[in-house]
Amino acid sequence: MRALSMLVEKPQSFEIEDKDGKMQTYHLYPLQLGRLALITERLIHLDLILDDPDTDVVKAMWEICSSEPKRVAEIIAIATLRTREDIEIHLEERVQEFLWSPTMTPQALANILYTIIFQSYHEDFMKAIRLVKILSVKISQEDRESLIATAVTPSGDKKMQSSPNTIGVGKN
Repeated sequence: MRALSMLVEKPQSFEIEDKDGKMQTYHLYPLQLGRLALITERLIHLDLILDDPDTDVVKAMWEICSSEPKRVAEIIAIATLRTREDIEIHLEERVQEFLWSPTMTPQALANILYTIIFQSYHEDFMKAIRLVKILSVKISQEDRESLIATAVTPSGDKKMQSSPNTIGVGKN
């Protein structure tokens, strides 16, 4: 139900002042899988922990937005570009628009980042980030041999033995 409601929601919008002093409106599009993956990758690099009860979420976000404005601008840019093609072509340009805007202060960045994260339900978003971290660790620690069927060991009798990692080889 959450995924469905996320897909049909109207995009939220915000305005910033551009270099020429004109106000520009940007929309935060629903965080579908591809967009969510790109944003999650950047959040992992920021090491932003929001589900610790001892963490002041607002302060943590403000500190990240002050110390890493380009990475935060990338997250916001991804959320405001409609398609994968738009992201591939216009990401850097959009990031620069946000970084050059006089209205994109650390507080404004934090407010928009907060909206992006909580737009997709905070708990689900944080679980997804944790799962990506766990999955990448498990994959990188996997032994290549455990992913490849091993050779059958002849036993000298009619039955063939197989290693526990071999799928369907040597079974009767």
